[in-house]
Amino acid sequence: MVRLFRLALCVSLACSTLVAQHVTEKRRQSLDVLVKNLVPSRPVRPARISAFDATWEDWVKRTGELPPDFDSMPSIAELPDPLVIRANGKPIPVTNLEQWERQRQWIRSQFEQWVFGKMPPAPQNLRAVVTETRRQGATTIRKVRLEFGPDHRATLRLELVIPDGKGPFPVFLTNHPFPQMPWISTAVRRGYIACSYVAQNPKYGNGDDSDAYIDVYPEYDFSCLARWAWAGLRAVDYLYTLPEVDKTKIGMTGHSQQGKQALLAAAFDERISAVVPSSGNTGENLPWRHTTAIFATESIQDITTNFPHWFHPRLRFFAGREDKLPVDQNMLLALVAPRPLMLYSAYSESEGNPLGIEQAYRSVLPVYGFFGREQDLWLHLRAGEHETFAGDIEDILDFFDAVFGRRRFPKRETWILGYSFDDWRRFSGEKVNVQTYRRQQVGDFLLGGKAIASARAWQQTKPAIRKRISWALGEEPPSFPIPPISKAVGVRGLGGRHWLSPLLNRPLGGPEVTTPPRRPMEGMGVSILPFGDDLRGDLFYPLGSNGKPKAGKWPVVIWLHPYSYHYGWSAGFPWTSKVSDYMADLRPSFASLAGKGFAVFAFDQLGFGTRILDARQFYQRYPHWSLMGKMMADTRAAIDALAALEEIDSSRIYLLGYALGGKLGLLTAAFDERVTGVASVCGLDPLRLDSAGKGTEGIGHYSHLHGLIPRLGFFVGQEARVPFDYDEIVSLIAPRRVLLVTPTLDRYARIADVQREIEAPRKVYALLGRENHLRVDSPVDFNRLSRGLQGNVFDWLEQTAR
Repeated sequence: MVRLFRLALCVSLACSTLVAQHVTEKRRQSLDVLVKNLVPSRPVRPARISAFDATWEDWVKRTGELPPDFDSMPSIAELPDPLVIRANGKPIPVTNLEQWERQRQWIRSQFEQWVFGKMPPAPQNLRAVVTETRRQGATTIRKVRLEFGPDHRATLRLELVIPDGKGPFPVFLTNHPFPQMPWISTAVRRGYIACSYVAQNPKYGNGDDSDAYIDVYPEYDFSCLARWAWAGLRAVDYLYTLPEVDKTKIGMTGHSQQGKQALLAAAFDERISAVVPSSGNTGENLPWRHTTAIFATESIQDITTNFPHWFHPRLRFFAGREDKLPVDQNMLLALVAPRPLMLYSAYSESEGNPLGIEQAYRSVLPVYGFFGREQDLWLHLRAGEHETFAGDIEDILDFFDAVFGRRRFPKRETWILGYSFDDWRRFSGEKVNVQTYRRQQVGDFLLGGKAIASARAWQQTKPAIRKRISWALGEEPPSFPIPPISKAVGVRGLGGRHWLSPLLNRPLGGPEVTTPPRRPMEGMGVSILPFGDDLRGDLFYPLGSNGKPKAGKWPVVIWLHPYSYHYGWSAGFPWTSKVSDYMADLRPSFASLAGKGFAVFAFDQLGFGTRILDARQFYQRYPHWSLMGKMMADTRAAIDALAALEEIDSSRIYLLGYALGGKLGLLTAAFDERVTGVASVCGLDPLRLDSAGKGTEGIGHYSHLHGLIPRLGFFVGQEARVPFDYDEIVSLIAPRRVLLVTPTLDRYARIADVQREIEAPRKVYALLGRENHLRVDSPVDFNRLSRGLQGNVFDWLEQTAR
């Protein structure tokens, strides 16, 4: 018996060792994928990742740390719910304060583990040395040096501006430096003590006192932003000692990177009475799950490449795997509750994503409701780019005055999109009995009454499929067809550019432009082309060696952009190939396509770029249509306009789309035979296979999140009854050429399901004798439009257009 027990123990230990080795190998493979696919991080000094490392790669090499075992972590596609406890496996709703406090501690621990690093406890030996006091106007300027920590080796400089009058005064706390960023003038004028602390970007010229904390606290791995936030809490320590400070009215704020640290400080310390994180976007009000490449904004990859010291190096492990993060920025926002919080950003700034910020607000609002304080959570998405001006500071102080009870200002809730599935159901009054739709598996459409075995039988089947798709897209209202113009180059009198164009890096000037701002054209001209319902797009065309439009008829590529709400089609500088690696991932290089002889037509879909404000009332205006239906109508109108141009070869019209654009390209080609070919990058969705438990957004991506096809919302949880799927859409395009790019690590679509989805279209192409017209590329990569991938797509387009 003893011998058997020992044998069993040995077997168990051996099995455990093998399992551990297997997990370690998987983690090494995950690291290899990151190193291979991500741009190397930029060395940064003196703001260091650690006492030893200037880059993420240095840190990985020194520590030997591996990514977590992603297979053992749940995939949370949507924003994790702050009011659901997941720490012990089974989700448990938060129903009382005791549970919320436990949830708060868990959320904080996860942020310290994966995002910011561990902060030291508050020092117990803080002392303040006043280094200067002077009068300036009706204020007192006081400069202070705080000394604390082991042997008082940690220091922090403060500057206070105290208005004359009877205190105690509320406080306007920030790490914006005086006087380089004069945020304080308005605050002092409105009766606040202004306090700035020197834990900030050294480029301002004051240095960064918190950088020394790396050496003073070597046992703590808090990142740069965490050090700034922790320094801000030391400023609060000092403010609490001052009789002229109203300790119940300490308002903290910051802009851009300062906004990130302001939110973190307020989330971790309840002494901060209210906070306004302003335009920090990624790593602030914008959740990581809404910064992926499909949104053409600053992703985990980008921010940890360009600013590797801002966050803990472990955050970079989640690039492309944002769904595996146990927490997200909405949960950091939730830690502020029930204290007042205003999310403040611009809907059109280059590193933003208004949809993501609105989703964060929606997620946090129930937390404030839990405390009965919904009126203390505000949302303001302003017009403009990243910079702030005097009116923005007034907005911030309006918020502080309102929540501190100093003046009456109504709550701000400035939506840009504001869509919800429930709102649509109310506008439309639609109801669907899902049970009347039969259950189907992928590929079932090839069976019908009997198996489809001939091209003729397939042609007879197509109208029924189109009818089911058309039902989901909604009823398109009749339109008045406007005769398209016949000549693109040299056309005059088409009007100017949209007012947002300069912010979105669009070519400026009249209808024929050869030099857009700040960047050379690289062998291209550009004209404004009107089309559709009072729309305009940009037609980039190839130039010959003489600088004039290239002779002959041009094949044309219509660029269909991803979910770039803030940028529309023009993320980055699409007319040039001379951009950074990370900017090149945001859109295809039009210059490269022009060099291959293509014209490129680009326009904004409804709700994106220059049309971002136009979708807000869409479902009140067209309750029985859909945004995707409108996008498809606009794309077909673009084809109308291009096909009529004498410079365009109407037999060579191609669609190139990424993410949203990839889906739209496939749908458009399925209904419009004039499309010669489609290159769809990350556009194929296995709708019927995308059920709960897959860790993807599923069909709610269309109906609940982006509002593209609301009628699909009735089928959430009943995915097998969805009236159409992408295997049918791709099959409708046959025998025309299609390139599907389906990365193996795409978190929005599981590769095994995608491969099943492609089986039926392959059969249709084979049935029509055109097997080689359907090409599927599945790189070992994440969901993105990388420069290398673009090259492969451009080569495919060139070969197809011959």
